[in-house]
Amino acid sequence: MSICIAYPNKNLSFSETFISNHLKFIEHKSELTGGYYPYLTIDRNSIFQFPLSIDLLRGGIKNIAPKVYKRLYTLTLSDYLLKTKPSVVLAEYGVTGSMMTDACKKTSIPLVTHFHGFDAHQYKILEQYKDDYQKMFDYARTIIVVSEDMKKELIQIGADEHKIVNLPYGVDINKFSGANPENSAPIFIFVGRLTHKKSPINLIKAFKIVADEIDDARLVIVGDGELKKQTLNEIETLNLSAKVELKGVLSPLQVAEELKKARCFVQHSVRDITGDSEGTPNTILEASGSGLPIISTTHAGIKEAVVHGHTGLLCAEHDYKAMGQNMLTIAKDKQLAAQMGIKAREHISKNYNIETQMEKLRQLLY
Repeated sequence: MSICIAYPNKNLSFSETFISNHLKFIEHKSELTGGYYPYLTIDRNSIFQFPLSIDLLRGGIKNIAPKVYKRLYTLTLSDYLLKTKPSVVLAEYGVTGSMMTDACKKTSIPLVTHFHGFDAHQYKILEQYKDDYQKMFDYARTIIVVSEDMKKELIQIGADEHKIVNLPYGVDINKFSGANPENSAPIFIFVGRLTHKKSPINLIKAFKIVADEIDDARLVIVGDGELKKQTLNEIETLNLSAKVELKGVLSPLQVAEELKKARCFVQHSVRDITGDSEGTPNTILEASGSGLPIISTTHAGIKEAVVHGHTGLLCAEHDYKAMGQNMLTIAKDKQLAAQMGIKAREHISKNYNIETQMEKLRQLLY
């Protein structure tokens, strides 16, 4: 098998570990990256010939005459696929898959499209790429989603349910392990981008409820994003500066070490005003695999990854008061935290082990 993996972000962000894992664990012959119209090879050479290899010229055509650019891209990608002869294309994100559909169809190369989150939920994306998505739904051999909610969303907009496979991400349970919530101080940790769908403001408000009652409670925030300033303002407004620490972006190994110090992982995910939603947050899987209980919301794939009352505690989206009470429960009960942490790791080992999940993905591609 000669697999081509296509993904938009040539410099993968710390929050796209799911794509990094695909590149690492799935043996592939070629890669394409560089936006929703992937055009850079694994060696970062353009598949376009001069002068279209000049980014400025190509960008101008894309902005002025997008339909013309799409035809040029399809012709160029078709030539590339005919030369490299992949047995299948794995397109990361629905938009990427939809932009590659015509070339795959033209060259009779199977297409597997992997949806991850915003691409299945964001209203603007669904409207802008409505026709392209339908073509992709019709041609794609397989459509991969990471939650039952995402599956339902795609069926509603025209995907064939018989083509859809719910395959959540996997966790390296050897890398993410060793948390000991029973012996940890009441430290709550969040890892992720500071974006509207992660709702860090609701998280800060929830933690305020804990901080007012538990003097040694602390909140550690790992990550960065467009809501950093608002998050800092909320921390200051609620007089939490001495109890909340923003560590910025850390490497996966550093994240694994931070998880070991915590009592519990927290994340207040919501569907934001644009429609953007989570798939199944990798950070929640990693924290569970580490042996931490999870406090979060009944949002998207979280309610599959976290068994309420068993591996963590969930509340409704935007209900920060209920989240605060759930955090208090864990802060006051070390034994409960330990029990949930053990069950969380068992749940991840059984259902989200990266080796098992990657083997399932290989079988879909092969």
